[in-house]
Amino acid sequence: MWWSADFRDKRLPVLMTKPPNPITQGLRSVARDPVIFLVEILWRWSFALLACLLVFAVGVVLLGPLPIGDSWTTAWNSHDPRRIGGMVFIILSLLGMKAVIAAIAVPILIALLWSVLSALGRTITIKRLRAGVTSLRFRSIMALQFLRAFLTWFSVVLLMAAIVGEALIATRGPKPDLALYYLMVMPSVLLIGALWLVFNWYLSLAAVFGRGGQSFWAAFRHARQTVRLQRSDFAGTGFVFLLFRIVVLLVAVAICGLTSRMAGSAPQTYFTLVMVVSLAYFAISDFLYMSRMAAYLALAAAHVEPGGPKLVPSASSLPAENSSTL
Repeated sequence: MWWSADFRDKRLPVLMTKPPNPITQGLRSVARDPVIFLVEILWRWSFALLACLLVFAVGVVLLGPLPIGDSWTTAWNSHDPRRIGGMVFIILSLLGMKAVIAAIAVPILIALLWSVLSALGRTITIKRLRAGVTSLRFRSIMALQFLRAFLTWFSVVLLMAAIVGEALIATRGPKPDLALYYLMVMPSVLLIGALWLVFNWYLSLAAVFGRGGQSFWAAFRHARQTVRLQRSDFAGTGFVFLLFRIVVLLVAVAICGLTSRMAGSAPQTYFTLVMVVSLAYFAISDFLYMSRMAAYLALAAAHVEPGGPKLVPSASSLPAENSSTL
């Protein structure tokens, strides 16, 4: 019929300009450029290795001169919480101010190490995801990553202070009030955790959506404005990738659980299996993280002015008439 052809002609531009699924586009963009994925693995795993070496070195320096002999090994092998706790108290008493200095210095060094490595890695990955667009300067990305590290440590300290303080309140009477303790702890954990998640998420997006010449605070405001335009879409995209990670985690846990009998018959083989499965899970998680960032860029590309977030052209499947917005 004549009107059906006319109707199809009117709908054709709408269908042609419809952007692709941002989740699919994010997965494809990272899969087509393995350097993004490899750089993410490189800086994250390098940080984990260096942080473990730092903690080990500090432990050797502090515990080496202590005259404890085999007391710690004996207490640990006893699996007695009271004995282990008493041994920890003795070690802290012997260390004195050294333990306090280490408790302050080591987290700061780890935060600085994470900030530098993550800023280097994020600078490279963002440049590849936003090819042809001037991304945020390195020092601004560095400031954002340092804020994320500081926020994490501050949240941990605040959470520990809340748990200890509420435990003291719940045990003031002649008998500990567990109901009062849990009634105070649960809201504190949820509130601190929720605030950390929100601010950490916006800070991570600021490094992705930031433009050349912006300060870290301007990039943070720009990320908030970008998310506000499509709040539900960003939340839905993040939820889908969260489901992906949960599925991968369940598979990893299932593999380790189903083969747990090997821990008695072949402990070395089981340990190797657990390490391989863990590394595979972390690698897939890194891939999904970068795919989520690419999906956010694809989601926001049609809703920002020129010079805003762009996705690498090789991963984009939008028609030529919309290429100006990407």
